[in-house]
Amino acid sequence: METQSHHLDHVRAALPAVRQYAYLNAGSSGPLPEPAIKAMAHEALDEAANGRIRFETFFAKKRPAMAGLRAAFARLLDADASEIALTHNTTDGVNMAVWGQPWREGEEIVVTDLEHEGGVMPAYLAAKRFGLKVRTLRLLDAPPSDAANIVDDGLSHRSRLLIVSHVSWANGARLPLKEIAEAAHARGCRVLVDAAQSAGAIPVSMRELGVDYYAVPGQKWLCGPEGMGALFVKTEAMDALSPTFTGYFALSDQENAWDCFGRMVLASDARRYENSSIYFPGVFGMLAALEWLESEVGWDWAFGRIAHLHAYARKCLAENPRILIFTPDEAAGLLHFRLTNDDDPEAVNQALVTRGVRIRTIPHMRCLRVSTGFWNTEAEIDALAAALKEILG
Repeated sequence: METQSHHLDHVRAALPAVRQYAYLNAGSSGPLPEPAIKAMAHEALDEAANGRIRFETFFAKKRPAMAGLRAAFARLLDADASEIALTHNTTDGVNMAVWGQPWREGEEIVVTDLEHEGGVMPAYLAAKRFGLKVRTLRLLDAPPSDAANIVDDGLSHRSRLLIVSHVSWANGARLPLKEIAEAAHARGCRVLVDAAQSAGAIPVSMRELGVDYYAVPGQKWLCGPEGMGALFVKTEAMDALSPTFTGYFALSDQENAWDCFGRMVLASDARRYENSSIYFPGVFGMLAALEWLESEVGWDWAFGRIAHLHAYARKCLAENPRILIFTPDEAAGLLHFRLTNDDDPEAVNQALVTRGVRIRTIPHMRCLRVSTGFWNTEAEIDALAAALKEILG
């Protein structure tokens, strides 16, 4: 226990924001670790002092950093670096996977009622442009264990792409993704995953899950800067997915990969889905965050800590009769609850802020949501429970 406490102190010491208040909202944005802060500041200051036009620096330092970042994302996802495209956020990756499909009029794009707007808005626009039908599967009120059967029953012979969250932002449900992918593939339907609340919160393996596309943000559980993310594209799915937009970074490394007379040779791997003009301080910051998580924090420790604190928060909040927890037992780091006396969730949330506790509301669900990060302490969850007891009466 002493060793565990020492490691937690070491981790918290690298996260300035968690010393300001009880930081229980990784589901929106995680705290930036000092290695990421320093890496971003160093690169930004270097660019400011020495300019951004040094091609020797670009090829010797910046391009290798992009390759290192793809490799770091690949290690996190148990994938090959060739299957990783750098993106700006989850929704960026979702758009890439939606718009690059070989759509035919009358085909179906399938979503669920657990999705974030970033997962369904690209589907709605694609449906309008390509004459598709949008089908919505109802998973919100079903046990996660039933999800694969619902997918199997809900898809038709015209279903071509299923968009589903690994962990739902709306109720915290952790879905059996491997079984869902198997059911969808048996119907000839590809699977695109919104991984906003899973990547960095639970262990994942692209080799085991078998999904086609997995869209990851950098700023949530991975504690990176905004504007950085990744899209996993399974090697076998690349030929069917066209780049939606393109640019310099999508080109093959071979000499004379393009000209002004129709020649364009794209990268043979997932880099073909990238374009150009990336914010390099963000690249270095994201890489530093992932390396810190991997080497200093330790993924096994982080995942175990998140799960332990989730269970602890569930136990503590369930003791309050004014609170109704509706996140199912099959969950990750998110815990959702409603207020039984019809108190205004946003007013309660603001009252928590004044008491030094940061969680968030989910307006369309009229609920509050706690994210238990690996940096949190039992004392912070106790403080949340005590504050809610005081506020709710």
